[in-house]
Amino acid sequence: MVRGLLILLAWLALGQPAISQESQLRLSHLEGRLYLIEDNFFFSENSAAFVGDKHVTIIGATWTPQTARLLSQAVAQVTNKPIKEVINTNYHPDRAGGNAFFKSLGARIISTRMTSELMSSEWASIVHYTQKAFPDYPALPLCLPDTTFDGDFNLQDGKVKALYFGPSHTPDGIFVYFPEEKVLYGGCILKEKLGNLDFANIEEYPKTLRKLRALEIKTVIAGHYSAIHGPELIDTYLDLLARREP
Repeated sequence: MVRGLLILLAWLALGQPAISQESQLRLSHLEGRLYLIEDNFFFSENSAAFVGDKHVTIIGATWTPQTARLLSQAVAQVTNKPIKEVINTNYHPDRAGGNAFFKSLGARIISTRMTSELMSSEWASIVHYTQKAFPDYPALPLCLPDTTFDGDFNLQDGKVKALYFGPSHTPDGIFVYFPEEKVLYGGCILKEKLGNLDFANIEEYPKTLRKLRALEIKTVIAGHYSAIHGPELIDTYLDLLARREP
């Protein structure tokens, strides 16, 4: 916790990103214990929060410590349970940039071992890449997960299931499945538009998506653009990949 607070203070010393008045973060109830998080601080992004019996699990740390703080304030409006777990669904800043703030709260930052290793080796370059697209994005210091798994993992007594099916949008990207709600969080892997493929494994991407057919899915939360879709989003994205121009 102390280390996370030091990292947060270091980030604050760099200055906060210039966020327009039109920017916002919104938390809304989706189904069961699951809440949808939508923000448009740098680019439209969707995350999720699961309110368990004793604590809250956040899926996607959001862009920065500032956006993470706003998210924690939104969560406090719907439950008095503490945020104790935050999943980094890949190593990119839109899913891990808020780590320092959540660590300052005492939350565990959780990822696969691959994600943690990619953050260790690629964080400076991926932040620089992000700044090319969004010049106001801050030069965040590295804040690694403190709990890692070699592959799939379960949280909240199996009510939150993190699944790695193979390379896709990034080498490490995971899905998060909520079996009681039959909701799949698709993260950056699934969305209504093709999006950025600079880090994608084009050959393996379709194979990874087809493995989702083994799950019973009623709703898909896309990582970007419009948030809520049916399971047909999987086939929609497969078609986008098939029709893309080389």
